[in-house]
Amino acid sequence: ERDGFLAHTQPWALVPLELKSAGTILYATLDMIRIVTILAHPIIPEATQKIWEQLGQSGRIADFRLDRLEWRDLKPGTKIGKPEAVFPRVDKKELSERIEAMEQEIRNPGGSSTSDAAKDAQKVTSASTAGGSTSLGTGAQAAPAVPVVTPTSGKISIEDFAKVELRVGEVKSAERIQGADKLLKLLVDIGDETRQVLAGIALAYAPEQLIGRKVVIVANLAPRKMRGLESNGMLLAASVGAEGKPVLCTFAEDIAPGAKVK
Repeated sequence: ERDGFLAHTQPWALVPLELKSAGTILYATLDMIRIVTILAHPIIPEATQKIWEQLGQSGRIADFRLDRLEWRDLKPGTKIGKPEAVFPRVDKKELSERIEAMEQEIRNPGGSSTSDAAKDAQKVTSASTAGGSTSLGTGAQAAPAVPVVTPTSGKISIEDFAKVELRVGEVKSAERIQGADKLLKLLVDIGDETRQVLAGIALAYAPEQLIGRKVVIVANLAPRKMRGLESNGMLLAASVGAEGKPVLCTFAEDIAPGAKVK
């Protein structure tokens, strides 16, 4: 249990009547931290070096020999360094945006010669590129069936394209997701079932604008969890303008949900 030893012994409750007992508990705690820091150094070298210095230890922790590691080897009276956060708390919203940016960079690295069609099939966030190129609204990640084109070919075969199942969907409901400025949670009727799809179009569309709208959905992508919710599909959208505003692909004619897009 995290902090279980201190929570059980409560050295703060022993002050000032039992200073010796409180000191013994705090010494054992610091010595335990020292040993764990040494053992964890190969995995998290920078953080453990900072903890090592905060424990008042000199030199590099990497130079400590494990065959000399012993309990109660922390010298009494060692001056402890200034406590500082080694693992600062990360803002969840900022972390999510950073992860999305890293995923986007992986999907669309600079200078890649992958064809536009393959890029479209692999993107999971809408409005990721400037200009009028076609992209995909946020949904599930691409399944292994989505073609991956080698830089040398630059094109895909009709057999590869046929692996992507595009269907007409009708938006039955739409709502915002708390803590996610860009995402909307949609329920989309695709004929034989209704899918929950998370789409990164909240900055371009209000939820009430989407009810009843016919959209194009990539129906054979593996489900993906985002913000604790499952997204089971991906919406097609165009990326327009320098800011990459998403514009959903739709139809002028009345088409029944579930119709295949070829």
